[in-house]
Amino acid sequence: MDDFYDSNYAGSTSDPGSVNYTGSTGTTGGAGRKPKKPMNPFVKKVCGLVLSGVIFGVVAGGTMVGITYFGNKELNNKNVTINTTTNTLTSSSSGTSSAGTSDVTAIAKATLPAMVEITGSETSTGSSYWFGNQSQTYSVSGTGIIIGQNEGELIVLTNAHVVNNVDDLKVVFVDGQSVTCSVKGVRTDKDVAVVSVKVTDMKESTLNAISIAELGDSDTVEVGNQVIAIGNALGEGQSVTVGYVSALNREITVSNYTFSNLMMTDAAINSGNSGGALLDTNGKVIAINFAKTSETGVEGMAYAIPVSTVKDLIDSLSSAETRTKVSSSDKGFLGISGLDITSSVASSYGYPQGLMIKYVQSGSPAEKAGLGDYDIIVTLDGKSVTSQSSLSETLNYYKAGETVTVGYYHMENSSYVLKTAEVTLGSQSENTGK
Repeated sequence: MDDFYDSNYAGSTSDPGSVNYTGSTGTTGGAGRKPKKPMNPFVKKVCGLVLSGVIFGVVAGGTMVGITYFGNKELNNKNVTINTTTNTLTSSSSGTSSAGTSDVTAIAKATLPAMVEITGSETSTGSSYWFGNQSQTYSVSGTGIIIGQNEGELIVLTNAHVVNNVDDLKVVFVDGQSVTCSVKGVRTDKDVAVVSVKVTDMKESTLNAISIAELGDSDTVEVGNQVIAIGNALGEGQSVTVGYVSALNREITVSNYTFSNLMMTDAAINSGNSGGALLDTNGKVIAINFAKTSETGVEGMAYAIPVSTVKDLIDSLSSAETRTKVSSSDKGFLGISGLDITSSVASSYGYPQGLMIKYVQSGSPAEKAGLGDYDIIVTLDGKSVTSQSSLSETLNYYKAGETVTVGYYHMENSSYVLKTAEVTLGSQSENTGK
């Protein structure tokens, strides 16, 4: 639960055109999270400036055992069994929807119940000479994929930029039921996030209506394979588009973050599609839609994150403790300010990627824990820290007085050495930094 993205973020890419996130706020011409209400030009400009440093996040883990692949299990003593999309295809009596089919209708029918809309609200603030401080709250939306379950929770995969900096997060299931969800984990530099829904908050009819998507093997995908994209395009509900794998192992750079090993497709991807599924003809998820090239004269260049490259990360995020945001008065702080070490800066100067400390407040929790200037923070409580914004967003879920483990690099003998420190977070009454 960290930071949303604006669909108009532009960056360099190995292909021509500007790259826009498909699940962030922005204009309908982009491919980002779709706002329900238009922004006035002033606020839109401010929002773009404020959010331009916010991008994706990551983590490491296992193989989704019991989460991604095991769909036929009862949930929270409700005696409801959720089928997998592949089993739905295989068990269809139509004779045209067995695994391996190229029948898009059958695949869509089987997989739409595994897709959700993700909605929320975001507030942008700014000031001007004539009007003083201004703020505007507007609705935003993206897409999620139901990938499994644990005891008492339904697990939904999406993009980090779909949930970062968003309040009142909810998922809307195939039957239209809207349920509050919580972010389990976010990896902003990989643009991957996992959210959860309490089964006790769901109607039994909804549990009967949904299904669990299966992750495929993106390593076996070849250029020219047919693919199906499903997502909450323009925030108007799930829609289906069809195309082909145009290229593999592509690299794009957005807001100083470089994403590699991406899959490119000509399937139509639009604002609100972020976090949605790119499916193969077996109905399995082979990639997560997240960005597109949007420029006059450029068509059919959308990018997706291959699932095989982030399976371990998904497992790690899915197994994380589910936390909810704390009140601003209860939010903990470290007492530092820093400089973002982006992927481009890291590669150019040999720094570890993370947040370099430039100032430590006297008497702050960070100082007491031994953190100092030029240390580079990379994790907090096991969650990736890639920028000052991501650190601040992560701290939104931790109260003052909690003790967390901070992973950081410290310079020793002209080399950075990875260390950890136990930090007891301070209270907002002491806070003049992060």
